[in-house]
Amino acid sequence: MGMSVRMVIRGGLLAVLIGCGVQDDPAGPPGNAAFLQSGVPPQWFGGSARADLYDVGTDQGIRRGGATAGYLRSKTSAVDNTSFATMGQSLSALGWRGRRIRLTGWMHAEDIEGPGAGLWMRVDTRSGYAGFDNMGNRAIRGSQDWASHSITLDVPADAIGISFGFLMQGRGIARVDDLQLEVVDASVPTTGSAVPVVVPGDSVAREAGYVRLPHAPVNLDFEGTGFNTDAAASWLASVARPFTSDAPGTALDDLAELGRVVGSARVVGFGEATHGTREFFRMKHRAFEYLVERMGFTHFTIEATMPEARAMDRYVTHGVGDPSRLLAGLYFWTWNTDEVLELVQWMRAYNVRVGAPRLRFFGFDMQFPGWAVDSIPAIIARADPGLAARSERAVGCLKAVRDQFGRYDTQRYVGLTLAVQNACSDSLAVVAEAVKTARGAWSTIASEDLDWLEQYVTLARQWERMARMPAFRGGAERDRSMAANIGWIASRAPSAKIFAWAHNGHVSRRPNAMGAALHAAMGDAYRVFAFTFGGGRFNAYGMSNSGTITTLQEHAVVAPTTASFESMLSFANMPRAIVDIRQVLTAGAAASTFDRRPVPLRSIGSVYAPSLPANYYENALFPLDYDAIIWFANTTASRLRPF
Repeated sequence: MGMSVRMVIRGGLLAVLIGCGVQDDPAGPPGNAAFLQSGVPPQWFGGSARADLYDVGTDQGIRRGGATAGYLRSKTSAVDNTSFATMGQSLSALGWRGRRIRLTGWMHAEDIEGPGAGLWMRVDTRSGYAGFDNMGNRAIRGSQDWASHSITLDVPADAIGISFGFLMQGRGIARVDDLQLEVVDASVPTTGSAVPVVVPGDSVAREAGYVRLPHAPVNLDFEGTGFNTDAAASWLASVARPFTSDAPGTALDDLAELGRVVGSARVVGFGEATHGTREFFRMKHRAFEYLVERMGFTHFTIEATMPEARAMDRYVTHGVGDPSRLLAGLYFWTWNTDEVLELVQWMRAYNVRVGAPRLRFFGFDMQFPGWAVDSIPAIIARADPGLAARSERAVGCLKAVRDQFGRYDTQRYVGLTLAVQNACSDSLAVVAEAVKTARGAWSTIASEDLDWLEQYVTLARQWERMARMPAFRGGAERDRSMAANIGWIASRAPSAKIFAWAHNGHVSRRPNAMGAALHAAMGDAYRVFAFTFGGGRFNAYGMSNSGTITTLQEHAVVAPTTASFESMLSFANMPRAIVDIRQVLTAGAAASTFDRRPVPLRSIGSVYAPSLPANYYENALFPLDYDAIIWFANTTASRLRPF
């Protein structure tokens, strides 16, 4: 192709860096614009760093087969030959290791001048890449009708990923259609270079990024997403197990599938696609009943503030306090509902029935550290007034950022100078070490209170670390902290089995989620269920298109028509079901739509913009993110209680 190409994975996206000389081009933009649809097609990435010079998209006029081909096109006679356009896909190499693979595609050229066009493919390792070909020695130039071209590379045993696609540098329009990626035998010679190349960067992050990529290509003919919704619906219907009701207190035999998925796990995460759905909450209650009665679970934990949840634990274990008032004191409107109240009342009744405080209630969040911060000097004062005074001064840096409601304001903390933030972090670390060193000599403080004292200091430090970070990093820090807090709960009761309630996005095993940290620590001892729905109503704060938060209200959504998990499961025509999504690994072609391919899954938190429903989906990878899905075709809003 007369050019040098270097490809580097950064944050899971492909950057293609091309360098060559510049030459004049009098030609205008080729192609019949009436048939060109600008924009990267589904499941592909790409474009150009010079969007003013290049256009990428699909062509419904000139195509080899079907209705559509992909294209790369220069837009102006001012094209700089150092620029380029590309489209590509990236895959995990897990299923291709130790094999020779061939990328074949049909290409069509129209008035291509300059370095030229061609297919490209690269095989990545943790340190760089082990094989690469961009047809540099057989570039396509000028005009040609549809012709087949191919690249063949070996995938070594240590490969982590495969990236492929097509590119053009110069002027003209290159089209591609009917691509195929296949395994071939040793009789097919390799092309390009097999000399290993080291690429600077974070090898661990590179490998982690490829782990989450699909293992098979999609939409190689540019006809759509590649999702066969009919086949997907049939497969889902074959593996989904219906259950009779979400009503707590009903017979439990229909939840045997839930128990089978949980297996011997010690911690099970139960998610939710919204924070305001009655059926989700009731089903979690019922699932907890099953896990308690049939599988020996004892600890209920929830995405709620840890110290305040300790007060609810006193009600569950000893009947102390009013559960209605205690729910309102958890800071989260999401849990102040009839459904959660019924759950804690059931837990209390169970403990009374068995005659022991077997069931426990814990929060694992750290967003509102007020109780913890206030408790630190108060507990220490029972044994060491001098250290209590020092700890009071240490936590003063946090108390200084309380708002008018007494809540800790991350924006106020970010507004402090870095020197003040560093001093705050250092002083909290000193208190943590002092408490750890001195607790053995504090006979006036009960052992349980000392455990909680150390945890309160931990909560304060967790909040401080989260508050000083940008929002996207702060969210990951919060998830890591919540996972650590569940770990603390588990460490205090080594034989306990733990039910963890949070949003799908937290319990998920995707990178930086709470569930990913739990999985890293526990492996298969952690299981995770996502909850989702076809259509219905739910509670959430409203949000305008401009981002303004409005009021807490009921919202409604209808069953989706796009190629989402919900749309495919809707075709299965089940009102409620449990789907063991792990079965995609052994189902072969029947489940290829789901097997580690990004599938849209509903994800609505505590805020919702009704005019932007398409924004409320995550790209889930099955079964990397979740072990099972609990499905409701129709839902209603949770029943909120007054604060």
